Amino acid sequence: MKRTIHILLAVCLVLLSIQSASAGRVQIKVDGHKANVTIDGEAFTTYHFSPKLMKPYFHPLYAPGKKLVVRKEVFSKQEQGRSSKKGLDHFHHKGLWIAIDSINKEMLNYWHEANRMTAEDVTVTTNGDNATLHVTNSWLDNNGKPILKNKVDFTFTPDRMIICEMTLVAQDQPVTFGDTKEGLFAIRLNYEMRGLSGGRIINADGLKGEKECWGKPTAWIDYHGEVGGDTVGVALFDDPNNFRPSRYHVRGYGLFSINPFGEKKYSNGKQKAAPVTLKPGKSLKLRYAAYIHRGDEKQGKVVEHYKQFLSARKK
Repeated sequence: MKRTIHILLAVCLVLLSIQSASAGRVQIKVDGHKANVTIDGEAFTTYHFSPKLMKPYFHPLYAPGKKLVVRKEVFSKQEQGRSSKKGLDHFHHKGLWIAIDSINKEMLNYWHEANRMTAEDVTVTTNGDNATLHVTNSWLDNNGKPILKNKVDFTFTPDRMIICEMTLVAQDQPVTFGDTKEGLFAIRLNYEMRGLSGGRIINADGLKGEKECWGKPTAWIDYHGEVGGDTVGVALFDDPNNFRPSRYHVRGYGLFSINPFGEKKYSNGKQKAAPVTLKPGKSLKLRYAAYIHRGDEKQGKVVEHYKQFLSARKK
């Protein structure tokens, strides 16, 4: 009898260890021109990179409990007129994305999708419970030639943090990032959780709301509100090792982005414009993160996750 009990206990321990080993694990599966990201088998987000798109993007994007934190609708420029009649706006705000509107004296505009980005070399690696999507995006000029390549690693953690490490590389001509508020690592939030619907904005320095937080450099901003009766949030993190502190384009209507290329715009002219030029073959590295969570910034432990983001830097 005792031996039977011991065997049963041993089996239970093995089963528990198997469950523990498989719990909290991120998986990425590439299917055609989509990369589907799951956590514990539950859908988290999908990276869309069809060559027919003007830019790659993540959509949908879920907080725990499958609460959608991005706007439901994704539509094209051609659909904008019809969609506007339904109360939608900003066709170029598609889930979570990377883009900017002012390259080489505003001749190239990826934010508003006047110019195209194409994704290539899409691969996946795993590291413990984390998984990383490696992508090279070519930013095409008006003749369809790559003027810039953006080599991006998106690392997903089981607690729904997306660490974005990008290397922007100029190709065969200089690339100048102009002074603009329209960039760079951005998300368009669910209508239910935006400030105009009762959502709240707070930054690492204790400033609150769009008026206080817009255009300011800070370690992080958290934007949270109710979706389906539950409070969920999105925090964007800046890495202090970036070449300069980034500023936040955070709006009550739900646009939320972080960008290092807008000193004059974000300061309403108090600072001088500080465009950045890359000579051919030269590169610029930037590191950000988006953290999707339950509750407000305290319940979601934003400070703790920001520290986790810093400690996860590549050696």
